[in-house]
Amino acid sequence: MARLVAFRKLWIASALEGVGDEASRVVVPIVAVSMLGAGALDVGIINALGLSAFLVLGLPVGVWVDRIRRRRLMIAADVFRAIVVLSVPAAFVTGALTMGHLLACVALISVGDVVFTTAHGAFIPTVVGRERVSDAHARLQSAASAVAVASPSLTGALLSAIAAPFVLVTAGLSYASSALSLTRIQVDENVTPPQSHERFLPAARAGLSFTVHHPVLRGLLLSGMMLNAATIFGSAAMAVYALNVLGLSPAVFAILSTFAALGGLVASFAAPAILKQLGIGNTRIFAGVACVPVVALAPMAEVLPWFPALWLGASAFGWAFLVVVISVAGAGIVPRIAPSHRLGTVMASNRLFVLGIMPVASLAGGALAGLIGVQAVLWIWALLAGASAVPIALSPVRTWREFPANFDSTTPGTGRA
Repeated sequence: MARLVAFRKLWIASALEGVGDEASRVVVPIVAVSMLGAGALDVGIINALGLSAFLVLGLPVGVWVDRIRRRRLMIAADVFRAIVVLSVPAAFVTGALTMGHLLACVALISVGDVVFTTAHGAFIPTVVGRERVSDAHARLQSAASAVAVASPSLTGALLSAIAAPFVLVTAGLSYASSALSLTRIQVDENVTPPQSHERFLPAARAGLSFTVHHPVLRGLLLSGMMLNAATIFGSAAMAVYALNVLGLSPAVFAILSTFAALGGLVASFAAPAILKQLGIGNTRIFAGVACVPVVALAPMAEVLPWFPALWLGASAFGWAFLVVVISVAGAGIVPRIAPSHRLGTVMASNRLFVLGIMPVASLAGGALAGLIGVQAVLWIWALLAGASAVPIALSPVRTWREFPANFDSTTPGTGRA
């Protein structure tokens, strides 16, 4: 019962934190363009800074998370981001808002993001137990998807009523409310005493080596890299394809994000049942393969019957659905394999690769779109997403219906279900 109460508070905190993330992600570029005259390059820099801390600080933060109480880190990250994001409307009121200020805020918010995300991932097993992480992830995903569905309408309404910088007050209040909810969670965290800590660099190397060399984690890492690379590879091409090739209006194209959010929301409820029916390995493999026809609806929309927007919406819904199902199917594996004293470091090592591929894939997708055309890039997106099933099919996970009770995380290839 105590765990259920603690998880409900964590669910609320995660949802509120998601509102802050969505609001800041959408509104900051609008502030830059509408208030400061930013161009495409400036917006690109803003987007890059939003992921910068994961690449630069991800692994060090992972080591840090393994040495400090994770709930306190999450609270500190929430409070820090609330202060940073509220500095934007404050600077606007005083006439001191500049592009440099905005860029600094985005970079600092990114630091808070990597601390909160890493601590959050390592904190979930403490709240629900390692064996319930997958179910917990599905429920947390439902909160994130619900926020993604509702946020565009709320943000749009606020933007039509007040100046863009003031909309960021919503983000600040959301972060602060998330921190307040976290303060009410009462759980016992097992933290390694300072005298038992490894030196920083050996600890980082050990977590990175464990992630890369473990046959199960390596398969998950390669699959995640392919899936994220596929997503970002085709994103720029999708916008050009929808607006310039298919001739959709910006308003109609914007609605597609709602289809994607709905797909994620439906998947968050359906994933546990799918996982129970098919098992971990088959779910990951079948969902990966299914990405090919789902994404292919986009480049085929021009020749399919009825309205192109209908097929783009179906593709967006199906893609988000499959990505969430894949995410839930893998959510409980890392916490149950990684040693508890290295959990944060191992998770951060995984993100280093899974997120690190995204800027490279984005540049590659944009360059190839100019050389071979946007539709060809969309087809590559479909094939690359389907290829994400291959590392799973070649790893021990392919045989798992559920996490094996006899699995030895220190011995490669053990624990067949």
